[in-house]
Amino acid sequence: MSLWKQPPAKELTAEVDKKIVALMETYQIVGVSAAVVKENQVVWANEYGWSDLDREIAVTEDTVFRIASISKLFVATSLMQQYEKGKFQLDDDISDCLGFSFRNPHHPDVPITFRQLLTHTTSLHEDETGGELYVVFSKASRQANPPTMEDLLVPGGSLYVDSLWSSFKPGDPQCFAYSNLASMIVAALVERMSGERFDQYCRDHILRPLGMTASDFHVQALADINKLGVIYSLEEEQFIAGVDDCKGVKPESIDWSNVAPGTNGSLFGPQGGLRTNARELSKFMMAIMRGGSFNGARILQPETVELMLSTQWAQEGVDQGFQAIGLQFHITDECIPAKRMFGHGGSAYGLYSGLYFSREEDFGIIFVTNGSHASAGTRGSFNNVEEALIDTLYEEIVKE
Repeated sequence: MSLWKQPPAKELTAEVDKKIVALMETYQIVGVSAAVVKENQVVWANEYGWSDLDREIAVTEDTVFRIASISKLFVATSLMQQYEKGKFQLDDDISDCLGFSFRNPHHPDVPITFRQLLTHTTSLHEDETGGELYVVFSKASRQANPPTMEDLLVPGGSLYVDSLWSSFKPGDPQCFAYSNLASMIVAALVERMSGERFDQYCRDHILRPLGMTASDFHVQALADINKLGVIYSLEEEQFIAGVDDCKGVKPESIDWSNVAPGTNGSLFGPQGGLRTNARELSKFMMAIMRGGSFNGARILQPETVELMLSTQWAQEGVDQGFQAIGLQFHITDECIPAKRMFGHGGSAYGLYSGLYFSREEDFGIIFVTNGSHASAGTRGSFNNVEEALIDTLYEEIVKE
């Protein structure tokens, strides 16, 4: 157990620095990595607080954190790279690629499509209702002889349960249910179409081409484990070190050489397991804002980016956090009131993260926190810590 500590001393030369440190004291934020993009460049970036409370390691520009569901944007990008190669059409039945029949048993004749996977409209139950099977599957996958996607998704499989599915017809606007499992399925599809392991695929086709040299889905691939920030949950006014509390020792590698690409999909946490920071995420964000290209590296064609950012599903009142979505990209007017923003947020184990940009006004805001005293906010799915950071960065940097 750890007590919150005042952020380590650093020169606070700008008003935004002073305000962020004040927010950290108000909300007991452990550490922050943040960046602001305007007009195709990073106009501000900084880091504050602690990467590791117990060892008193400060956050630096080299610190990387698990970013939770922002990771899904990279998963979607990897799938759409296969789309550009002509491997599938958005309304194709994914069963044809998975190698087995993937159907809602309530609607056995209705195919489940790639578009539905990227818009949370497969009719899979939301994770909590479905028993958080993605967690069960992930844990089982880290043991000897890991299960396959068929074990989880096909009736009669060793991990299959009927609560996986809602009664809605796949594609019905009312069936929107946020699903981490969907991203695991996407990762398996990417592996089957590319023939490459998911972590290696993202490294070679997205991360390294963009210059995201410190970022990875595979913890063992990180160059220096001491630059991996610890994630803290708050319990009874004390911070509990949880995810990535490695204490300077790189976790032992797991031998997945016997797992054929495309048979599992969960091994590298595609739903939320990318480790990176705001400075590196800004490169991905600028690539999307500029039609798929950054600093000479093209990860998507402009027409594909337009497709991903176009509204694919919109429905008031179905989900508190989502009123509209593109192909995995959250489309919201609540991040900054009255401004249409695109991106994704992340929340897991005590961390909160956000990557959102405005196409109309050509700016973007990124932040990652690794522990805080957060509570409900006033704008949809955004909590008070997220709102405070977004508002401060917008007022002090974007509007400057």
